[in-house]
Amino acid sequence: MAIYALIGGKVNREKVNNRIERVLLEKIGKESPTVLYCPYAVKDIEKSILKFHKMMEGLSCNILDLTFENKDSFEELLEKSDMLYIGGGMSDDLIAYFKENKLDEILRHHTVDNKIIVGSSAGAMLLAKISMGDKYMYQDNFHNYNYKMVEGLGILNISMCPHYQNEDLIFYNDEIKKYGLLSFGIEEDCAVVIEEDTYYILKDDKRMSVYAFSPYDSYKMKPLYEGELYENSSIRP
Repeated sequence: MAIYALIGGKVNREKVNNRIERVLLEKIGKESPTVLYCPYAVKDIEKSILKFHKMMEGLSCNILDLTFENKDSFEELLEKSDMLYIGGGMSDDLIAYFKENKLDEILRHHTVDNKIIVGSSAGAMLLAKISMGDKYMYQDNFHNYNYKMVEGLGILNISMCPHYQNEDLIFYNDEIKKYGLLSFGIEEDCAVVIEEDTYYILKDDKRMSVYAFSPYDSYKMKPLYEGELYENSSIRP
């Protein structure tokens, strides 16, 4: 059964802190595991691939890159890989591309494999049932507004909001009450790791946070902490 890691986004910084990726790679238990990088949330794939390779510098792994040209080899490349890493960008475009090219069917087929499936920002939204979208963000008086919920593939029976450190995304706290799902607000450089019916937190930046909202607790905003294991039986459809 696959392990999932939902990252709230990666902060652009000169010195890369890839602790989340390091811990996930160590879980695979191989000297040099194979990572398949999926950059389909952006138009400039080459730039995204270069950025990902730079982020992964210093980690012992072999990276395979998806492009628009080799999309038909997705299943073959996925079968060769220990980890699928789906990058960020525009969630609507990413979800539409997966559905139009039937990559969603291939991904669902391989969720029973012993792999780690990572989604960052839009990549995490792809895996969730519904999330706070990122394509329609606009700015007004130094505040960012982003009030559109986006339907993902529903591989995980959850809702999530990436980049949750943006104070205006507090709108998400009320919006999730419409869906009856375990929901997460995930700040950048933080990840929710889901294994079977449990989950836990990993962080690149200790100053950032992750919050959970449960329909069984009136959607009370609950901070989550590294080092603790949380249980929930409704994560998988």
